[in-house]
Order: sequence, then structure tokens, then C-alpha cells
Amino acid sequence: MTRAALAAGLLFTGLSSGLTALAQDYPPPPPPPPGYAPPPGAVVVPTAPPPLRVEVVPAPPPYQAIWQPGFWRWDGRGYRWVRGHYVRPPRARHEWVAGHWEPRPGGHIWIEGFWR
Repeated sequence: MTRAALAAGLLFTGLSSGLTALAQDYPPPPPPPPGYAPPPGAVVVPTAPPPLRVEVVPAPPPYQAIWQPGFWRWDGRGYRWVRGHYVRPPRARHEWVAGHWEPRPGGHIWIEGFWR
């Protein structure tokens, strides 16, 4: 099957049924070592973020793109949902490792997502 035919089939399937991204569960991180301090610049939020939302993933764009799922961002007063979106990878075969909140002493810190 050619790439164009495959892309057209995926586009049709995505448009006709809608794709759903389910909230991902991350394994619990190991406990921090004694005397742990958060990384410089990290904000320790005293409350856990709400559960991840279920998002309807739109059909992919006509160019190579990877879906980056939505996440909760701390704005200094509360959590605000940032919707997922498609982005172009920096190079072929790169994959997106989603950012996530990790429990730490005194609260939670945000671990940024990155390309691998």
C-alpha cells in the first residue's frame, strides 16, 4: 500500500469515527532520596492535578505530524487544561515523550515533555 493510500485511509477513518486519546497512567516514580530538593526553577504545587481529560483526537494533518496529548498546567493559582495538538517532529522517526506531574515531598512538580 502506498503512503498516499495509507494516509487517505487514516484520514477517512479519523474523520468518520473520531479518534479518542485516553488518559495515560504513568507508573509511580521511585521515592526521592533523603534530603531531596526540587530542581532549580521547579515549582512545587501542593495539590495534585485533576485526572487527565479524555480528548477526541482529530484526523492527522496531510503532513507528517505527531499528536501531543493535553495536560494540566499550573498558572500560580490553579490548574488550567492545555489542549492536545499535532506538531511536526524535529526529525524523522522522533517520538514525543509526554510531560507529566510527579509527586514529590511537599506536592507535585511538572516534568516537561521531550523528543526522543
